[in-house]
Amino acid sequence: MKNLFIVFDGMDGCGKSTQVSLLHDYLFRKDKRIRILTTREPTFGRYGIRIRDMLSKHKNPYSDAEVLTELYVKDRQDHVDNLILPFLRKDTGNISMVLCDRYYYSTIAYQHAQGIPLNKLITMNKKFPRPDLAIILDLNPETAMHRITRERAVEKFEKLEFMNELRKNFHSLKDLLDDNIKIIDTSGSEEETFAKIKRRINRLLA
Repeated sequence: MKNLFIVFDGMDGCGKSTQVSLLHDYLFRKDKRIRILTTREPTFGRYGIRIRDMLSKHKNPYSDAEVLTELYVKDRQDHVDNLILPFLRKDTGNISMVLCDRYYYSTIAYQHAQGIPLNKLITMNKKFPRPDLAIILDLNPETAMHRITRERAVEKFEKLEFMNELRKNFHSLKDLLDDNIKIIDTSGSEEETFAKIKRRINRLLA
């Protein structure tokens, strides 16, 4: 079996981090030959830290679009070159699998909602490796906002009008890109959502 690169993406509040963690634990129990790297974007590198700072301090979801786009692409380049590809290319005799929480799908969806032209965003991200599977977790924005506000204060992009636009953008990715994208509804329980994800993963591993 070849090494695999799997991405989870979608708006905040849809449960990405939870599902990544559940999949990590499932794969670890399923086959001890699988080496798993769990990672996320933005990273905690020099560009990722700047992104996180801007997201926490700047409340207007439409501001800083050009700057954020450039920072996300630079952060992704570091992430791919220094972590993702070295892990996937290392020959250990085992199966190497990367689980990534957010990738270029977020940049296309979020920064297009900010007003950056779609073609520009797609072109800027064409150079990055295409995942073997991209799982877009889908949720009604009102429900996502409810989940977010139960746990913490809202951040820059967590405004209902913006999130409605964001959801449309994530849905459009299946038609815009040639990637293996699966959209999974997360309105049910964590267990119900993971059962759907597990079926997709098992097909990939078969």
